[in-house]
Amino acid sequence: MQGYPCQFRSIELADSRVFELRRSNDSPLKTDRLQLESFIGEGRGFLATLQERVSHARAALDELLEEEKRVQDMIESCKTIVSPIRRIPEDIVREISLVSWETDEERKDSLNAKFAPFVLSQVCREWRKSVSSMSTIRLDFNSNHRDSMARQYLLQTYLLRSATHDITLSIYSKREISQSHLIPILLLSAPRWTDVFISILQNSMHAFSAVRGCLHRLNRLHVEYTNGIFVVRAPFSKPKFDAFEYAPLLRSFSINGVCNGVKQMYLPWPQLTTYTAHDWTGTYLDIFKLAPDMETATLQCDDDSEDEVPLPTTYSSHQRLRVLYLREVDESDVVSEGGTVRFLSHVEFPVLESLSMSYAHPGIQIPSSLCGSTAGSLKSLIIDALFAIPVEAQADLLGLLKTTPSLSKLSISCRSVPEGNENNELLLGLNANVNPGLLPCLTSLEFCFINTNPYLDPSFVDMVQSRRYLAPARVALETLRLSVPFVLLSANNEANVRWKDMCDEGLVTYGVDS
Repeated sequence: MQGYPCQFRSIELADSRVFELRRSNDSPLKTDRLQLESFIGEGRGFLATLQERVSHARAALDELLEEEKRVQDMIESCKTIVSPIRRIPEDIVREISLVSWETDEERKDSLNAKFAPFVLSQVCREWRKSVSSMSTIRLDFNSNHRDSMARQYLLQTYLLRSATHDITLSIYSKREISQSHLIPILLLSAPRWTDVFISILQNSMHAFSAVRGCLHRLNRLHVEYTNGIFVVRAPFSKPKFDAFEYAPLLRSFSINGVCNGVKQMYLPWPQLTTYTAHDWTGTYLDIFKLAPDMETATLQCDDDSEDEVPLPTTYSSHQRLRVLYLREVDESDVVSEGGTVRFLSHVEFPVLESLSMSYAHPGIQIPSSLCGSTAGSLKSLIIDALFAIPVEAQADLLGLLKTTPSLSKLSISCRSVPEGNENNELLLGLNANVNPGLLPCLTSLEFCFINTNPYLDPSFVDMVQSRRYLAPARVALETLRLSVPFVLLSANNEANVRWKDMCDEGLVTYGVDS
């Protein structure tokens, strides 16, 4: 474009003459007309040249802007490739993905594009491989979305990318799911299921009938019915649900939302080692007979009012159980002795090592003894209560502790009571100077007082000090764990000094074991 002037010549008429002609209606003189017509003709030609130059300049500018954007995009792509996040080792990527599952408070859907693990899988190919290898699938049928083709395609893609990896499956729904188009796709992956959590309506359970005989890797199974607690009564309907009957590796089973429901379901009971349920005492006793290798059980013992079958008059014995968690959520109006006491009075566990009893109501009842030789092998006892332990229950607990010579760990969580209150009988009973033969093997003692500010009771100091050192008939207390520090009262100066000495010696630690 060089060689062409960028500015057109000025008109030869004086500015004053042009101004004068524009202000009047007179025709210009002949000489004026010639100059004006000459300027118009030449100006049109020059204008055409300018327009051509503008077009060329605009095209050049567009080309430069396009090149600028291309270079910027390439720079960003290169920055992404060399980003430090891509150099994170695979094991850390897997840990990040695992945490994103565990910290997800809501039951989100794996097919949701905003779900954290799904987002992680979009970072790069290696990350996608790592996340896919974890093969954790959550399906939430409670959302309003329909089973669109996009969701079906995404599920198929996810299963394809996970190749032959094990699958952890979680399904949540308060709706009927048997007609969902996702179910047939999901069932095709059943041979790879290892951990299954199903929270659905009871009448949706038949949707899983097709997996019978395909659960070659299933290790843990949890079934929860979302339409409230219901009772399965005799005569039992036929056929029984048998989809999970043939699972050679199944070891852990839990069920919630149904009482006596196991009578309507076939399971490989003889191979189970872990069981969790909310059911009747009679059902628990039947299950222990069906599962002789059971090693760990978590049972909710509240109310047997719906159970029409009387319990046996003699207790049974289960030879393998080592860990037992019992909990009461509601106080029973029917079972006067309490659900926990009722259960423990009907079964013996000769090799039981750990017993935990939890109470979420104030009517706490603790067994004063256990069936047969159960107490003899007990090494750990945990009492977890949301309220203060009543005097009668404290006396029963002390009676129970007299039968546990091998107990090395005692953990009590409850509401503490004011100093001098008669409810402190437990502290007096644990005092080795008062009961020299009680708990001769105790080395670890834990107290979790749920009060905001528990006060240091002198009787607590006396109890701890009585077990502080080795004696001919007992071992020394090695650890004392408290949930929070005590509030010291000035009136108990002597006890405060002794307590401070024990703390300085490193006996006392704080915190609650998870």
